[in-house]
Amino acid sequence: MAVEDHGAKSACLHFFTTKENGLKSGKPFEVLTVATKKEGVLALREISVFPLGAHGIKTPDRGDVVPDQSKRVWAEKLFDEIYTKNEIDTAQLQNFFSTGLLRRVLTGHIIALHYAQILKVRQMNNVLKPGIKEKAGSSFVQSGESLTKATARIYKELQAWGETKAAAVLAEAEGVTATTIHNRLQLARSGKYLESPGRGARYITR
Repeated sequence: MAVEDHGAKSACLHFFTTKENGLKSGKPFEVLTVATKKEGVLALREISVFPLGAHGIKTPDRGDVVPDQSKRVWAEKLFDEIYTKNEIDTAQLQNFFSTGLLRRVLTGHIIALHYAQILKVRQMNNVLKPGIKEKAGSSFVQSGESLTKATARIYKELQAWGETKAAAVLAEAEGVTATTIHNRLQLARSGKYLESPGRGARYITR
């Protein structure tokens, strides 16, 4: 994951190398997703499939990639040209990609964008001795924003990009129970900054 201007531009590489991380058959490959954010709205600008190693990034040893969130060399040209590309209607992508691949790369982009620090801490804790583990915190919460509003904001992004199990995805990313996420979403609906369930884009199960 490479990020510029506090998330205004973001690019993410998704590696498909084994059955565990989504490769069903054939040669390993990588998928690039590039997005912009303006006035709180996340817009997909590119989704492309490349041979493994096309961007010069070493394939992670583990499937749960920890994004570094720096502006890497591989992303500089992408960011320079990002606004020359039209926004992509994610609901139309099912005509070109499988549902499984779309969920992995679109949901993966959003989670990497918002939960990078939490993912890093979690992986670090996996190799630390008990008693000296770091706290993941809530780095996905923006300045002046409540935890409830932050959860609702990312929940809406996931739904807009077609994720049908957004609450479960958020719970896994943050390392909390699904009930915790549902309680926040209920508070968000009560506060009138989240619509009732059942609205927004959805993937069609084939």
